[in-house]
Amino acid sequence: MKYCVLACTAAALAGAASPVLAAPNTIGAVEKVQAEASATQNTTTRPLAATAPVLFKDKLRTGPGARLEAKLDDGTVLTLGEKGRMTVDEFVYKPGYLGGAMSVKVAQGAFLFVGGKIEGPTGGNVVIETPVGTLGVRGTTVWGGRIDGGYGVLVLDGEVEVRTKRGAVLLKKGQGTMVYDGKAPAQAGAWPEDRTNRAVQTISFAKAQ
Repeated sequence: MKYCVLACTAAALAGAASPVLAAPNTIGAVEKVQAEASATQNTTTRPLAATAPVLFKDKLRTGPGARLEAKLDDGTVLTLGEKGRMTVDEFVYKPGYLGGAMSVKVAQGAFLFVGGKIEGPTGGNVVIETPVGTLGVRGTTVWGGRIDGGYGVLVLDGEVEVRTKRGAVLLKKGQGTMVYDGKAPAQAGAWPEDRTNRAVQTISFAKAQ
């Protein structure tokens, strides 16, 4: 069985007479794009459209008013709102099996994460890095982004541990938290309907005319 294991190859290449860097592995594909979106590998940037491949370590970017939705090989779905930046830094997946490991870095913009097979039967195999801290996810659909003067995290399914330099909080389905500069995450609780609706809008695609 072929393993889909993506990691740094520097150690494997060390000592080779004439090392040649392998082409980046494809780890998924674009499902939908609204407005301008692109991916950068090293110094090469390419525009993204539906069905375009997503490569390991792609620096995914969206422009003003844009949305990007990509589906990874394990079934994970990543959605990025406007003016966003996202990278999949780790992707360890054995096709046909549950479990593995994934690390996603969201440097900017709102996002929606819908977990796939890598989360496995017990979860806890996925980490999302955000501008305010890390999210450990379990069986999860989770939104994150700037809202109402802070950084919000809202769990639509599963559980998420939000951990910052100031503290941590565990969120269950239907609960959210807010992180304000220099403060620990707020206590878990249901969000006001208006805030929830505005959060969802940041990663929603415009309806076809």
